[in-house]
Amino acid sequence: MGSFEGSSDIEEIPVNVIGQWMSGGADSSLLAYLLCKKIRDEELDIKFQPISVRRGRANNPIYAGNVIDFIEEDLGIDFILPHEVYYPPLDDEYMREIKIFWERDDYNFRHRKFEILYSGITSNPPADDSTIPKNKERVRDDTGVDKIVEQRNGYRHYINPFINVNKKWEAEAYKDKELLDSLFPLTYSCEGSIEATKHHTQHCKRCWWCQERYWAFGRYV
Repeated sequence: MGSFEGSSDIEEIPVNVIGQWMSGGADSSLLAYLLCKKIRDEELDIKFQPISVRRGRANNPIYAGNVIDFIEEDLGIDFILPHEVYYPPLDDEYMREIKIFWERDDYNFRHRKFEILYSGITSNPPADDSTIPKNKERVRDDTGVDKIVEQRNGYRHYINPFINVNKKWEAEAYKDKELLDSLFPLTYSCEGSIEATKHHTQHCKRCWWCQERYWAFGRYV
């Protein structure tokens, strides 16, 4: 058993396993790398449990799997548990985009699959930045008031380390960790159609998520 801290004003919590939602995108991939690097560098007795959902973009668990393989090889680690992928019905948008996450969170926490669940969600670009349009997820806006990084709700414990930074910060982190030409090209954030992405094998360069990626990194891959 190890100890893995959350925010600085909360007492360290003994944990055996930390979990993380992984989509194969730039956000969750960077977070997974940093968490695993911390476990390795500090010699923590903690396992890492990656979990993914096959959503409307059916290839995202594949991209997440490629990222996991890279992290294991680059860091030389063996404490990542088998990648779990959940397969909600493709014809039920509410189930595959929202409800499946609630249900799996509840099940996994109740069955002690992990003690803490991480997410790599980031803030939107600044609302006054005219170089990129606004997206529909307004809850990610930077309102000038810090969002809650860490939440406890009964037996659930969530940490969202990137919730108060946007992708430009993230791009600098990729650069600082020398991951721009290794990990970043393995990630995929596009929400374009099957036709525009050639069956989700390339970025469409038109959807908002591609625009955010280019806004932050100045490149798609």
